[in-house]
Amino acid sequence: MPTTSPQVFQCDAEVFKRNFNHLPHEVSHTLANNPLFRLPALAELAQRVAARTKPHHMRGDISIHQGAGEAASTAEQRDRAKTDVGELVRQIEQGQTWIILKHIEREPGYQEIFETSICDILQHTGKQILKDIKWFEAILFITSPNRVTDYHIDRECSWLLQIHGDKDIHFFNRADKDVLPDEELERYWSVHNLATTYKPQYESRAIVYRMRPGTGVHSPVNTPHWLQNGNNVSVSLNINFQFHERAWENLFRANYYLRRAGLRPSSPGTHPFADNMKRRAYTTVQELQRRLRGQPSVPATEAREYYHRIVELVGTR
Repeated sequence: MPTTSPQVFQCDAEVFKRNFNHLPHEVSHTLANNPLFRLPALAELAQRVAARTKPHHMRGDISIHQGAGEAASTAEQRDRAKTDVGELVRQIEQGQTWIILKHIEREPGYQEIFETSICDILQHTGKQILKDIKWFEAILFITSPNRVTDYHIDRECSWLLQIHGDKDIHFFNRADKDVLPDEELERYWSVHNLATTYKPQYESRAIVYRMRPGTGVHSPVNTPHWLQNGNNVSVSLNINFQFHERAWENLFRANYYLRRAGLRPSSPGTHPFADNMKRRAYTTVQELQRRLRGQPSVPATEAREYYHRIVELVGTR
């Protein structure tokens, strides 16, 4: 039976209820002095994640960006980066490096923190949201001083907890069509993850949060943002979950194909009944295609196993 430690995640209940998966808002946490997040422990964690024989992601559960470049792309580059990752963590203050460790809930110690954090969050959302969730994840970001994380949006509904160092995160309103046109969102969900474009002329519209140890921020799905690290090494823990496709992304996919057919679909939220019909229609076609291919609706991954662990744990609280 899973166990939990004392509360990790804290947020004003009214603020959470008003803003959950709608607008960013600040939270707090109790991880700033946890020894599992000091660099020597993180170097060992990185080596374990890099050595996984059954990673969740096809290219592995670790991503390393050095300098201003993209993550290592070839198999040889990725293998070399994985071999050196422990040393990269230990020397991160001297570099221009961004290390991402995915699904760290699979590792001892971090699993307990992850499960407690999710249960803390579900106390605010209510257990009924579990039916809409595909899986949960804990991601760790280790970043060199002054590094910038480029403008992007995320598929996940997340909480970013700052453990060491400080950084500024610039959020934009996802409902602002100047900043985030419907066409960009549709391409993001249907074509590729880099479909959104930063528009510097709207930077003045950003809400900027200064993150420091013990604080965090909620990032709703589809909320554009970029980050600027401070003059020190940053360690941040991202606790998130991904909704089932039927709950969110299939509406954007349906609109994408309607637009390609020459139609002008309404923005999500404008006509809720029509939104629901489009979402249902796309999901029905998607499920039929998967059955014909012999594919499951939800792959039987490690992340899915942890979903069931969380469901079991929530049932005991």
